[in-house]
Amino acid sequence: MANNNFDILIIGGSFAGLTTSLALAQISSNIKIAIVEKTDIKNNNRQSDGRGYAISSSSLKFFQEIGIYDRLQENAGKIEDIKISDSDSPFILDFFGSQVDKKNKQLGQIIESYHIHNALRDKVLQTKNITIFCPHSYKEVKFEDCCKIILNNNQELHAKLILACDGRFSKLREKFQIHTIVKKYQQTAIVFDIEHQNPHNNVAYEKFYNTGPLAILPLKQQNKSSIVWIVQSKDLEAYLALDELNFINQLSKKINNDVGKIKNISQKFSYPLTLVEASQFYHQKMLLIGDAACGVHPIAGQGFNLAISSIQILQKLIKENLLNGLDLDSQNLIDQFNSKARFNCQKMAIATDILNSLFENKNITLSISRKIGLSLVNKIPKLKKIFIKSAGGC
Repeated sequence: MANNNFDILIIGGSFAGLTTSLALAQISSNIKIAIVEKTDIKNNNRQSDGRGYAISSSSLKFFQEIGIYDRLQENAGKIEDIKISDSDSPFILDFFGSQVDKKNKQLGQIIESYHIHNALRDKVLQTKNITIFCPHSYKEVKFEDCCKIILNNNQELHAKLILACDGRFSKLREKFQIHTIVKKYQQTAIVFDIEHQNPHNNVAYEKFYNTGPLAILPLKQQNKSSIVWIVQSKDLEAYLALDELNFINQLSKKINNDVGKIKNISQKFSYPLTLVEASQFYHQKMLLIGDAACGVHPIAGQGFNLAISSIQILQKLIKENLLNGLDLDSQNLIDQFNSKARFNCQKMAIATDILNSLFENKNITLSISRKIGLSLVNKIPKLKKIFIKSAGGC
């Protein structure tokens, strides 16, 4: 096979692109995959951007399948319990509490994003049927007898199928005018790590305030946690302008001593929150993967898990096509991917949007109902199991 001819051509070498390439490369060593990435990921490690990803138990099994799980355990914080509260209410939804079978109770793990990216990249570099073209961008994308991409150095790449993995604000989605729902939440996530006095004991906390939720996520070290603090965008500059002492004081009021006194905070990063959902997840022989297809509110911590579920759908469909002697770019495969992946994403987009609206609402009656609701769920084992299953992704 010539160097510029591939079965699958992935545009975007970040989380979705790298993960997809490994998932599809596993199907058969005869599947030739190319990744086009504008940054030099071959020679540069990803650095911390403040984000810690909540990886569900089902996604962790997937990490084992693609061969990065063991490496990630060096830096993974376990989630063995989740405690959810509404503002300063005494009612807490405790996923496990003290009355639970301790066997195999891990809900997931918190892993800082750059560790995941670097593990994915290194595994891709070790995989013979994946070729990375970087630092390169595309000048043209054409759908003729096959898919053709012309790079910025005029090199031509051909493939049967293109996967757009170029993020929430996908230029490919825009280029081919795929209608997209965009909702700006007027919220911004401030993300950073803290060192604290008491061990977190592998407990994650989700605290809902009408200005936005705050999550305390357990990292590998018992006295270190990742913070996701969602604030109103209009207040962002005021928070970031605070000196460290006053910032810690404001944060401490929200945390309520759950992990003891805050000793230190890392560099802070901020990300405006936007819901993005494409009306269809394909254009001709191109599929949208990950945030390029659907990017949801981070309130449930399911963004990367949602991308992985879509990648697994595609992996299964391609396996089935190859077993049945069908082309991997068949219209039936494209239609099935669009239907199944879009259904999953729509459910999560609706759920996270409603959840955010519910807890953001300042209505007193609704606020009382939320508090009572959390207490009732906590007391009904069958209902609590539904929440646990959802959080664990299994």
